[in-house]
Amino acid sequence: MRRLLPRSLGAQTVSVLLLGLAVSHFLGLAIYSLDRKEVVTTTEAVDVAERIVGVVNLLQRLPREWREDVVRGSDSRAFSVALGPDARAVGVVQGDDLIDEVTRFLHGQLIDWPKDKILVGFARATRGPQRALTDGTGNSNPITTGQLPAVGKSYSYLYVSIRLEDGQWLNFAGAIPGAEHLWPGMSDGYILSVAIGVGALTIWLVGRVTAPLSAFALAADRLGKNIRAEPLPETGPTEVVQASRAFNEMQESLRRLVENRTQMLAAISHDLRTPVTLLRLRAELMAEGEERTKVLETLDEMESMIASVLEFTRGTFHDEAERRVDLSALVASICDDIADAGARIEFDPPDQVPVPCRRIALKRALTNLIDNAVKYGGMARVWIEDSPDTVEIIVDDDGPGIPQDQLDRIFMPFYRIDTSRNSNRGGVGLGLSIAQAIIHGHGGTIRPQNLPDGGLRVCVSLPR
Repeated sequence: MRRLLPRSLGAQTVSVLLLGLAVSHFLGLAIYSLDRKEVVTTTEAVDVAERIVGVVNLLQRLPREWREDVVRGSDSRAFSVALGPDARAVGVVQGDDLIDEVTRFLHGQLIDWPKDKILVGFARATRGPQRALTDGTGNSNPITTGQLPAVGKSYSYLYVSIRLEDGQWLNFAGAIPGAEHLWPGMSDGYILSVAIGVGALTIWLVGRVTAPLSAFALAADRLGKNIRAEPLPETGPTEVVQASRAFNEMQESLRRLVENRTQMLAAISHDLRTPVTLLRLRAELMAEGEERTKVLETLDEMESMIASVLEFTRGTFHDEAERRVDLSALVASICDDIADAGARIEFDPPDQVPVPCRRIALKRALTNLIDNAVKYGGMARVWIEDSPDTVEIIVDDDGPGIPQDQLDRIFMPFYRIDTSRNSNRGGVGLGLSIAQAIIHGHGGTIRPQNLPDGGLRVCVSLPR
């Protein structure tokens, strides 16, 4: 059942509203039809009874020789009058409510007529060739449809037999609308038109209400990739404006927190250069020996760490404007620069691949990735896969790879693997962190994975 339900909030809301609308209208029409059936049937039966009273009163006032002419003149498509020696209706006093209603009406109108000379029967609508006049107690008098007014099989018939003074029976049969005629003829079209109209209005209204939710989801996704993403517009209903304002304030607080942290880290790293420089000067004045060599090596490592931290802050805290750049040419220039230093790199540049990016920052990130592949994997194989929505830059190496349980940790600042990728190769563990920060700042992703035959693959995906 859950598979049949729509997944989005808007579709679920529209479905519930339309289903509720259809059910409520169907039940409303059903109740209306049942009530209408009761009212119409009773009203039509009383109308037939009134017509019978009129014919009987007319026959009482006219000469007997005119009786046949009056009977023939009273016949119509839905009302039959006939004289005969037998009564065609089954007379009852109690039982069927409709028969009781008509009987009381006739007794009230024909006061001088003996009650035993007024017989009332009711033939309910059936599909068969016969209709039975029932008295509500199980007794019935089957009659053929040929004895009934030719109106239609969906009609019921009221039969009344009144005995005249000469012993003949005046038999009346009047058509009463059946159940099939009580359901509104345009009900289906009415429900459909209402459903279409209300559905269209509901879709528009639900879309207007749920659109801010989609905007919040997109804004949250942008915020996770770029702390300087555009704020949400504070428009719409009051609740949406309040939520947008709260989200924008949260984003601004996070931006200030990250920027303050980054600026503090950059300031500390920059200020450390002065004491490191003084220590180097003092170390240079030391006498030649093992201790002097160790101090200078330690100072070199400290300067390397400071430079890496400053580079990390520049990669995280960027002010470079974004513009469209040919990614193929950018990667080719990086590969050429690293290859000129004697590294083995394989790259077959494709045709132009324009992408929106911050060129200097993206070049720093890709340089770190390709340089890592050369340092720790012995060589780098680079290629670009282009698609309508994204561009992927894939970097493979021939190194030992990375233990599976450490793949998710290699982007942590200052994290280094102690086996093959260690400090003896240079660096302090910020290269991949810088690359990840820059890629995420472009709204992209970076994924490492071990190759089946050995080596590491790093896949960078950027939006077009």
